[in-house]
Amino acid sequence: MRPGLASLVAFTSMVWLACSSPAPATLEFVDQNPPRPRLGEITTLRFRAVDSRGSPQAGTQVSFTLQSPVPGVELSPTEGTTNPGDGMVSVQIVARGGRVASAVVVASAGEGGEVKTVISPVIAFAGTNSSSRQLTFQCGSFSGDGSGLHHAIGAWDETRHLIAGVKLNCIAHVGDRNGDGIEGAQVSFLTEAGTIGPSATSVTDVVGNALVLYKSSLPLPLDVEPGEFTWNPTNDSTHTGEYIAPLWMHPFLWEENPVAAHGNTTPQPFVTRPEPRRADPIRPGITLNPRDNLVSLIAVTAGEEAFDDNNNNGQWDQGEPFVDLTEPFVDSNDNGTWDPNERFVDTNGDGRWNGKNGAFDASTLIWAQERIIWTGWPHALDRPETVRQLIPAPNSPPITIAHFSSARSTFLVADPWYNRIAQNSDGDGCKGGAEGPVEIEPFVTGVIAFTYPSYHVEQYIVSDRHDETQEPQPGPFPTAVNWKADATCTYTAAQLEGHKAFVPAPSLSGTVL
Repeated sequence: MRPGLASLVAFTSMVWLACSSPAPATLEFVDQNPPRPRLGEITTLRFRAVDSRGSPQAGTQVSFTLQSPVPGVELSPTEGTTNPGDGMVSVQIVARGGRVASAVVVASAGEGGEVKTVISPVIAFAGTNSSSRQLTFQCGSFSGDGSGLHHAIGAWDETRHLIAGVKLNCIAHVGDRNGDGIEGAQVSFLTEAGTIGPSATSVTDVVGNALVLYKSSLPLPLDVEPGEFTWNPTNDSTHTGEYIAPLWMHPFLWEENPVAAHGNTTPQPFVTRPEPRRADPIRPGITLNPRDNLVSLIAVTAGEEAFDDNNNNGQWDQGEPFVDLTEPFVDSNDNGTWDPNERFVDTNGDGRWNGKNGAFDASTLIWAQERIIWTGWPHALDRPETVRQLIPAPNSPPITIAHFSSARSTFLVADPWYNRIAQNSDGDGCKGGAEGPVEIEPFVTGVIAFTYPSYHVEQYIVSDRHDETQEPQPGPFPTAVNWKADATCTYTAAQLEGHKAFVPAPSLSGTVL
């Protein structure tokens, strides 16, 4: 071979080797960001090439493919070169469709028998806009965060004086149409009465919950006229279709005088029911009814109206049913529509409240309502209409308690507005106040109120104090011994630092053997 030709061949070989992508000893997956991508969100995956010495390898050409095709999932770029210094190369993936999807990315480097391949973990894409169907707003945490079982707080004393600062945690849960909680969503809150603080906004956590602290204070709940409960509330372009009172208040069993009607009427839950009412014996000209203290709160966030995705294409199509929302408002009088002086959010900025617009809104303000009751305890002037002894019946003969036995007392008690008194501790109940050789204990322990009808059926036990486990067992008294029971019933105003309300039970008396 001539020297010139040999030099040319050597030079050409060197150029080919210089342009060829060196195969790494190892190709590894590094990370993805964000770790929980949502539909339509670009996710970056990083891979690293490592040489035989364990050092990052620069200049390695890496190709990217999907392990299997996924409709709507895009990968870009399909090739890349590792960086100097860290040996990293990145690729971006995005799910453009509106349906839940997952994908696996395959990265390859080298050729022939030297090819190195690594696959990413499964990348799950879920989540779209916040959906009004998934927006939940409830107060209380008896059964976990946002369980919605704290329906009442004690906010009044027996003279109808406000007890300010009674606290309650309320939680809004923001989710998308697929049921995934949305992190980082800003939620705003408005209330009819009391305050929401320290601010009126909160941001959802990793599972989509936004916590806000509610407390009793001025302004007071709106004093409303007694109404009627119906299973068919108005639901049109300006009405939400909400019931006049939440079902946990048992409005389907309302009676105008519920304490007097107990046991004397046949329940008629399927017909229109009149709201309980009575004249206030303390304040002249005032009519008391349960919804006087029913406080409306709302949670508002950005999102889409709920719809039925009948063709499962991840978007609303003409003809698919949807839930048309009004502009958010605080329904202070519980009539299901906005009235002057009620607070509202002006979604479209036209300076007035608007009802349903008849069109599906993919981007609007969605909202949910929660309602709680402020309760008090009865004054002595209220007791004839709010406290009623059932067992033993009033004016019955004195009760005789046999040796080692007991007797049960059952009575009704309501607050002045015909609401059950707020009962938020498992230690609430009636006990104490015994005179003579008897003990008084609640009939049921661990009592927390989960519903708030017009009154509470309260019970306690009066027991012979003799200890039947004592050896030898004590015998009965030679003659019957008198006893008297003046039990005190305790009701806790709130889970958070709630004060105690004390209501005297009707007095009982009798003898024990």
